[in-house]
Amino acid sequence: MRKKQQKKSRLPQILGLTVLFVLLFIGWNMLGAQPEISKPISRAAEDFKKNPKINNVIDLTGEQAKALTEKAGDAAKKAGQALDGASLPDKAGKLADSATKGADKLGKQVQQGADTALVKVSTIWHVEETVNALRSDPEWVSLQKIPDHTRKALLAIEDHDFYKHGALDFTGIARAFFANMKAGDVQQGGSTLTQQMVKNVFLSSEQTYARKAEEAVLATWVEHKYSKDEVLEMYFNSTYFGAGAYGIRDAARKYFGKEPSLLTVSESAMLAAMPYAPSALNPYENPAGCARRVRLVLKEMLRYGYIGNTEYADAMSKGVTLKNGRTLLLE
Repeated sequence: MRKKQQKKSRLPQILGLTVLFVLLFIGWNMLGAQPEISKPISRAAEDFKKNPKINNVIDLTGEQAKALTEKAGDAAKKAGQALDGASLPDKAGKLADSATKGADKLGKQVQQGADTALVKVSTIWHVEETVNALRSDPEWVSLQKIPDHTRKALLAIEDHDFYKHGALDFTGIARAFFANMKAGDVQQGGSTLTQQMVKNVFLSSEQTYARKAEEAVLATWVEHKYSKDEVLEMYFNSTYFGAGAYGIRDAARKYFGKEPSLLTVSESAMLAAMPYAPSALNPYENPAGCARRVRLVLKEMLRYGYIGNTEYADAMSKGVTLKNGRTLLLE
């Protein structure tokens, strides 16, 4: 009986590792090694300037993308078939069957979307123009006017290795997967802050492989063009923080009636909590849910050494007082 129970308890880990391997393999083959991405894009940019025909982009990257995505689809299909033949319970068999069918769909979707996604890479020639237009907004807040603890609150919960990895972070994807599996809840995401910012500013929110491929290329280009501090500044000024507030200045005024430079640790933690689910975590409509996420942000800040025990205890005891006088209790 004891042996049977042990086997059952390991099933989620076995399935999780298998699915993770397939996803990472697909992601790696689709996107390639990070350092190499900027070189072909740079060459494409130069070719485009000399001869501005969209065919230049397709010739350089479209066929390569198709070849790689075909490999990814085949690999995922084989992994699904291998899992299907393993001596696992029925649940694993069903998952394998889904994986096998999904692999075919994946290959077709990505292959069909490859040209579309890479044609849209022409967006890179408008990145600087778009960023300059955003920066000219009188409501734009420079990074120097955003408190250090506000920056660290966001990094702690969204991307604590932001200054260490590139535009894409495959290690972070794996870490987030295992952390969420252990917690039984989605507490961490696999996208970097740069990817999130690119999605917010330049792309739609549609969930397709073509859009994800475009996001990865644009994120790499943005980090080639701008510093980490500049990317973080763009994130703070372009993100939706809920309750109709876009950008940190609008959010600080809407929730607390103050400028971003005056935000406290607990207020910063609340704003850092919002991008995860801006509508669902609206503190005016869901104070309990928002408070739970704020507690998690503060714990992550403590965990990574962004605040000490004293600051953590102080923020938890004071809670978060909103503009309307309501206080989110954190203890």
